[in-house]
Formats: sequence, C-alpha cells, structure tokens
Amino acid sequence: MNLASIITQKAEETPTKLALENEDVRITYEQLERTINQTTHLFRQRGVVEGDRILLQLGNSLEFVYCYFAAVKCGAIIVPINPTYTAAAEITHIAFDSQPVLFVVDAAASENVQAVRENSDNLIDVILVDAQSSDNALLRAIQSLPTHCDPGVVDDERVCQILYTSGTTGKPKGAMLTHKGLRTNAMTYKDILHCSSDDYCLISSPLYHAASQTNCMLTMLVAGGTSYILPKYSTDKVLTLLEDKKVTFYFIPPSVVAMLLNHPRINERTLYLRIAFTGSAPMPVELLDRWKAVSGVELIEGYGLTECSPIVTSHRPEGKKKPGSIGTALPRVSVVIRDNEGKEMPSYEKGELTVKGPNVMKGYWKNEVATANTIRDVWLYTGDIAYQDDEGYLYIVDRKKDLVIRGGMNIYPREIEEVLYTHPDILEASVIGSPDPIMGEVVHAYFSTKDSSVTLTTDMLQRHCRPMLAPYKIPAYFTQLDELPKTTSGKILKPALRELVTRK
Repeated sequence: MNLASIITQKAEETPTKLALENEDVRITYEQLERTINQTTHLFRQRGVVEGDRILLQLGNSLEFVYCYFAAVKCGAIIVPINPTYTAAAEITHIAFDSQPVLFVVDAAASENVQAVRENSDNLIDVILVDAQSSDNALLRAIQSLPTHCDPGVVDDERVCQILYTSGTTGKPKGAMLTHKGLRTNAMTYKDILHCSSDDYCLISSPLYHAASQTNCMLTMLVAGGTSYILPKYSTDKVLTLLEDKKVTFYFIPPSVVAMLLNHPRINERTLYLRIAFTGSAPMPVELLDRWKAVSGVELIEGYGLTECSPIVTSHRPEGKKKPGSIGTALPRVSVVIRDNEGKEMPSYEKGELTVKGPNVMKGYWKNEVATANTIRDVWLYTGDIAYQDDEGYLYIVDRKKDLVIRGGMNIYPREIEEVLYTHPDILEASVIGSPDPIMGEVVHAYFSTKDSSVTLTTDMLQRHCRPMLAPYKIPAYFTQLDELPKTTSGKILKPALRELVTRK
C-alpha cells in the first residue's frame, strides 16, 4: 500500500475536515489530496519515475507536505534534508550518494543548487520554493494541473525514503525506510496514544527529522486530526498557539521543555494538552517533574532512532510511568539486550539494545558493509547501551556511538573534527558534548596548534566553521591546549576531555 493512501482515504471519508494550517492557510483533507495530486503531475512532467530520488530541502511548510506525498505517489524515494545544510560538505556528499533526479529546495538555500548539479549525474530539474512569498513558484506551477491522478500503488516493502544519519566515522549513511515501516510506526503510535480526529497537533520540530515526520505529521494524518505547521520555532509563538489553538498533541524535545518552563509567562497560559511526548535526547527527571507541575500533564517518554522509522519504545498514557525509563517496546516490535557476543542478557544487566520489527530499515543506501555491521540475523544493533527491568521497561545508560545530542539533534564529532583540521593552524582537534541547561548538550571542541605561540579565538574558529557546517553543529566552546591527552598508541583520550568539561 502506498503511504499516500492515508490522505486519499481521509479525503474520501472526511473531505471537509481541516487537515493542515499555518498562519495564513487552512486546508481540508479534500484540498490536501487535490494539491498533492497536482504536485504529483508536476513531478511526473519534470521526468520523475518510480525509484528516482527526490532531494527535498524545505523548512516547515505546507509545501513540504505536498512534495513529500507527491514523491510517494510517483513511486519515487524521498530524501529529506536539513534546510540549514551547506553546499561545502553536507549537500555535496548526500547529492553524490543519492543521485537525485529532482532537487526541491527552499529559495533561502538556493546557493546549494550548483553543488547538487555538480554532484548528481541524474539531476533533471530544480524547483525553487518560497513558502513565505505571496508569489509561490510551486503553487503557481501546479495551479492549472489536474487534481486527480493514479494512486501509484506500490509494494509495502519498497523503499519510501532515505534519511541520512551520520556515523561516528566516515560520511553520513542513508537509512532506507519502507512504506510499511513508516505507516505501521505511525499507526501503532496513533493507537497507543489513542489519537483521533478530535486531536489538534502543533508541529514545531523540523519536518525533515524522523520524529516530526512519522510521529507528528503521519500519526495525525492517520488519526484524521489537524496539524498546525510552525515555520520557525519561537517559545512565545509556541505558548500562544498551545493556548489559542487548544493544542491536544505536541512533541516536545527536552531542550524545548526547558525553554518553555523558563518562559516568564508559562504560568499565565491555559493548556489543553492531552498528550505531550518527548524523546530525541535524555530527559532529566527534574524537568519531568517541573513540566507536570506546570502543565498538569505527564510527559510521555519514548525512544527511537532514524533506522527504526523511528519509534521503538514508549510509555503509555494510561500505564505506569518510570522516571529515567524510555518505556516498553511498541506492539509488534521486539527488543533484546545483548552482550558483545550477541548473547541475550538477563533483566538489569547492561548490554547493547537490539531491535526487530516492521519499523526496522531495509539497510543503508549503497552501503552493504555498514548494513551488515548494523543488521545481523534480522536484528538491528542500535549502538546504545541499555538494560531492561523485570516489567519490560528499558533504560538507556550510555551511548556506544560517539555522538553529541543538541536539542534532540544528533551531532557527530568526526564531521566537525574534519572541518577543524582544515584550519591551517590546527594540529589536533577533538569534539565532545558539554552539558547545557537548555539544549541538553552543546558542542565543545578541544584543539592544539602547530605553533604553540599562535592563539585561536572562539570567534575565529566559528567563522572558519560557518561555511562548512550547519549552525547547530558549530561548537559553542573552543578550548586550546598545549597538547591533547592521548593513549600510549597516540589515540586522543575523549574521556580525559570529558573530565575537563566536568571540572570547568
């Protein structure tokens, strides 16, 4: 079944029901289906056929939804990427690896067009989208196209989208997610949270991200509810919308929880939330307690990863909540804690969390080695260290992967280290996470210089990083050392650097 059949079904059942809105536009399920169909015709006119990749670099907008489902109806593979990615590093690799035939890009990121042209031999066309303009090129291009089209039925097991997720070494890898995996993850999430057409969802997290796509956009569409798409996060705006729109369903990363709780007028707002759920990064227990005291509803914690479409575990609204836990496995999803030899560990024993279920990716795009290292005997090895109690509740205790989680966004040190090494004065560099009360973690870079008499300032190094890294990846802190701590074999000791952060 094609993922876009979700919209078609709702358009037939509840055509006048409000599906999406933003500050300027309200669109029903019937109107949404028609606009998606027109966009599908546009993509087909531009040469898109089954199996082609469509690179989608759009911010939070109705246009993201139109293009997402139009790609699905074409039988193409969506490749959504961060709107802040730059041509210097991130775009170049993803374009070369995925070889898109079509690049749909926000006008604000049009400087990336040349990089995509140079790195995709398959590129046929580019569509510039300015969702904030009254003269929207995409809407202008589709306005005279037919509002009906072939539903594009596909095999459930076919790849629907490729989401790029970096590793601790090497280039970002493209996780291949199927129609079945995405749809079942959204439907299961809808079921366990008892979502219905009465729910109103606020989407303020980036739509290119797995959690916002599947567990906000798709979950609400499956339920037949309504979503408000906020183009850019603002704590003031979020608080206003939560009250004015009587939002019942909201995904709140830990960093956003902290920002909302720190807002001076949080206690003046009336909240109508039925479900507030969180994930993407560890949630401090004190924030959980403060949120419940202020909002009157418990935060539902869960756990997921891009490779699992993304949700693996969650607490239930009516069930027991265990602070510090990520809840229990979703229905039809199996989890096992294993030791280094793959042996199943008993309750309360730590090991690597492994996952099996319809939500697990097919593998990494054009990367058989990485796929074989991650999926073994149908089990996906997450790289996260966890344990399970005797009631099935899971607890993440460490990250095997060497990453930093800033406001729910994964940042991989190797990528930043490679950028720092391009600076002519840097001899060594190592990147770790530094605790932050709002973002959870921020990036902290340690470095030494080739000439010890040379001093590099934070401003100098941030300016060096800016053309090559998205803003959220640029280190907040830089610390210059005479020499970075190392093992006897010459490997930089990150644990020693973390101790420096702890003592600072």
